[in-house]
Amino acid sequence: MTPILVLFISLIGILSGKIIFRFWINHLTVYSFVMGGLIFLYEIKLLPYPDLSFTTWFFLFLSTFAFIFGILTILSANALNNETHSERVRVSILDMPIFADGGRILKYSAIFFSLVGLFVALHRWYIMINIFGSIPSVFLNAAWVYRINVKGEIKEFIPILPSFVYVGVFLSAIYTAYKGKFSFLSFFPIFCIILKELTYFGRGEMLFATFEFFFTFFLMRNILNQETNVPFKFSKKNALISIILLLALVIAAASVVRTSRGIKENFRGASQELKQLEENMILTPSVYFYLSSDLGVLNQYLFYDNEDAKFGENTFRGVYYLLSKLKIVEEPEFFQKGYFIPMWSNTGTYLREIHADFGISGVIIIPFLLGLLCSWLWFKFIKQKSLFSLVILVYLHIVLAFSFLVMVTRLNQWFISQALILLFIPLLNRIAKRSSLKSI
Repeated sequence: MTPILVLFISLIGILSGKIIFRFWINHLTVYSFVMGGLIFLYEIKLLPYPDLSFTTWFFLFLSTFAFIFGILTILSANALNNETHSERVRVSILDMPIFADGGRILKYSAIFFSLVGLFVALHRWYIMINIFGSIPSVFLNAAWVYRINVKGEIKEFIPILPSFVYVGVFLSAIYTAYKGKFSFLSFFPIFCIILKELTYFGRGEMLFATFEFFFTFFLMRNILNQETNVPFKFSKKNALISIILLLALVIAAASVVRTSRGIKENFRGASQELKQLEENMILTPSVYFYLSSDLGVLNQYLFYDNEDAKFGENTFRGVYYLLSKLKIVEEPEFFQKGYFIPMWSNTGTYLREIHADFGISGVIIIPFLLGLLCSWLWFKFIKQKSLFSLVILVYLHIVLAFSFLVMVTRLNQWFISQALILLFIPLLNRIAKRSSLKSI
């Protein structure tokens, strides 16, 4: 399929999402942009990737149609029940318990959970400096540091504590959307995650936190923009400058990780256009490889079809990890099998993992459920203004955002941080209500 045709189909999906859900940030536009972008980048062949097989194209179309069918199922059900998005909003955003005290408890809670993240980051740096002697020595041994962290040879102070900072990310995004402007609190939890990630020399948690913040922020702004009685108006100038600064911070941190680990930029067989990017600090050949190679890995995985995964082993890796601690099952490998395409890579989109876990039925059922649940929660959140719906909706959007790379549910923080947020929401709601009564 030509890149122009892929781009055209992707744009149709993005525009359809805007028309159906009335806002640019929604699950259909996210999926169309992410998967369409992946296919487009692969098909322009700036590296000598192999052509995609018929089976790979079939899986891509099958999963996409299943996702769209899930969306259409909810749209059809809403049409039958006369409950479309044009229905009058039943609950005001200001009726949400978390805003009962004007967002004061929300603000302090975001600060608290971010400080927990800062403590974890500083404790990690304390350990690394004790091992290597100094901060420069840590960076000089970045590749080794990355390997020993992946193997779990450096233990956390309290295993569940690192996930607390994601509660801070979620709450700070809500607070930012509610106040209508970015502040230091908007950046603080993500800064803490970057600080910790620099002790791993990884980039996954930076990307995870950035997606979590932006999806929470924009989904909240979607409904706040519909309100006529919200006391805080949205400052577009402040948001634009702040978003650029936030993205610059994340990109700069990711670039430090890339250069410290010595990731190569001179790929054999690279096109002339890609070679010209070797000295670029941001858009480098390795970034292109990172954003496009997963489709080639999926292609090779389907060609060889010789991997033996237990039922749900990748999708629910966290569950298998816990069971392995109880000696019930063996702990699954963190890294997946790699393939040469012709460069070595081991991540093959979320389709590889759901196929390995559930067979071809997974390629149909999982995307269908993603489309179905995202659409159902979308309308539920707009009508009922429930933070519980928002949490799950945000985390499903994170699955879609990571779909070009992996099934992100295989990461422990996807489950743990989501559970922590759902656990703390009722408590924060009660505290905010009590705070508002005391101030009367």
